Amino acid sequence: MLKMLTTQLTGKFQQIQEKEALAIEDAARALAQAIIGDGSIYVKGFEEMVTIEAEMIHGKETLPRCRRYEPGTALTSIDRVIVASRFADHEEATAIMKEAQEQEAQVISLSAVKTNDDPLYKQADFPIDTQVTEPLLPFDMERICFPSAMAGLFSYYAIYITAKEILSEYE
Repeated sequence: MLKMLTTQLTGKFQQIQEKEALAIEDAARALAQAIIGDGSIYVKGFEEMVTIEAEMIHGKETLPRCRRYEPGTALTSIDRVIVASRFADHEEATAIMKEAQEQEAQVISLSAVKTNDDPLYKQADFPIDTQVTEPLLPFDMERICFPSAMAGLFSYYAIYITAKEILSEYE
């Protein structure tokens, strides 16, 4: 079963790499612009995706001026907001996206897309599909292992390393 999990996770990570490469690069460029322009990077995770928040704010490798987004935060056009949710139809995440965009901040969403009409996918400035819409492994008469947080962290690190590469060009 562990070998199946490894294979399935590797497949999901490869899907993100292949299908979201352009969105990841665009999101990284937006973060780099915020950093160079003295903007702030805000993050808000929901349910298990709060792990992305923890990694971005308290992790060993963080980007400058990263902080947790609180509703009502005053934003500018140079600020960026990362919203992470299991699915791209999450109502609270969508409300934060709209609030941020009304203040002209750009929004990066990390969430799995169920339909192309999902608001976070359709309306975020930089939507990244984490590709996890159902459990990965068969077990007895059900499926188990829904690694949305792992896919979200992989997506974040893809953005992070790309942003670091972009920033290194400016040094």
